[in-house]
Amino acid sequence: MWLSKDYLRKKGVYSICSSNPDVIEASIEFAKEKNDYILIEATPYQINQFGGYSGMTPEDFKNFVMGIIKEKGIEEDRVILGGDHLGPLPWQDEPSSYAMKKAKDLIRAFIESGYKKIHLDCSMPLSDDPNVLSPEKIAERERELLEVAEETARKYNFQPVYVVGTDVPVAGGGEEEGITSVEDFRVAISSLKKYFEDVPRIWDRIVGFVIMLGIGFNYEKVFEYDRIKVRRIWEEVKKENLFVEGHSTDYQTRYALKNMVEDGVRILKVGPALTASFRRGVFLLSNVEDELISEDKRSNIKKVVLETMLKDDKYWRKYYKDSERLELDIWYNLFDRIRYYWEYKEIKIALNRLFENFLEGVDIRYIYQYFYDSYFEVREGKIRNDPRELIKNEIKKVLEDYHYAVNL
Repeated sequence: MWLSKDYLRKKGVYSICSSNPDVIEASIEFAKEKNDYILIEATPYQINQFGGYSGMTPEDFKNFVMGIIKEKGIEEDRVILGGDHLGPLPWQDEPSSYAMKKAKDLIRAFIESGYKKIHLDCSMPLSDDPNVLSPEKIAERERELLEVAEETARKYNFQPVYVVGTDVPVAGGGEEEGITSVEDFRVAISSLKKYFEDVPRIWDRIVGFVIMLGIGFNYEKVFEYDRIKVRRIWEEVKKENLFVEGHSTDYQTRYALKNMVEDGVRILKVGPALTASFRRGVFLLSNVEDELISEDKRSNIKKVVLETMLKDDKYWRKYYKDSERLELDIWYNLFDRIRYYWEYKEIKIALNRLFENFLEGVDIRYIYQYFYDSYFEVREGKIRNDPRELIKNEIKKVLEDYHYAVNL
């Protein structure tokens, strides 16, 4: 398997953290075009043994991704599937005994389906825990999950690689989380070494360690990576011969991403920025629709999205609280909570109608106006004049920054 410490000494890798079909397809196409290796990961919110919000189990998601891989003709060994934040994350409201049992079943399901890169995350308190878990307790629980992963992987004759840590950003991106202190890092390392010490050569397969890097984003602002502010923690990380997995790298500039890789963040995770670019492409196309398509035939996609999300607020109510700007948040917020709703029936119907309105392609003048970066590529025959292709090209613009960053 290419994902190893030896590989990461030479270059970084970008990790696609999304279950959005268009994002997955665009990412696989992009990796093939660039001859890149690619990680595709799912969180237990998206994918779990009960279906997650995507409705897919780990086996379903694997089959879905493998189908695209075969269709696009990329070599299977260039793509690794991973599980992100695997642990009791979706069951935080349950007592630890129940939540950890489900977390173990989750790990087992991912390994049985052949996921080779596993992020063990037990940093979240459960219903019978104190508000803040100690690094000792986090390490103890991660060890429990590691045992399940190793035992299951032995049955299938492969060795997964792991990402660990006790000071972990919130799954899905969010506010600036601060920077892990040297003292907290030393405690985290000490705790994990204590609980992992009897697993032979396990640190050879721990390819990433998660720390807070002072990056993140809120509804309208990105907290930029500042390599000067994290200099002290990097000195400690390098003493341990570790690489870092960077969470919430979304919306960073390509130069900040490059700095991160050079400093030691060799796995760059990205998710909301990719679905936000999908959203941008859809809304650009809806602008064309408003100008070219008669009112009775329009998809009214933005209106449908708004109405659907107002009816069911479970995926955004904790994030969008300003009633005076609620519509703007639902449509344009950097948190991009729309990503949880694209599979809702009414939104899917509207989205399909939007695409059907441009089955013959998009008037080239409107591509020039709304999709300028794609205009010349369409003219030169590099991409087809097709609504989905135009939207996928918006996603690939984001991936270009990651491709630039990981190549040292």
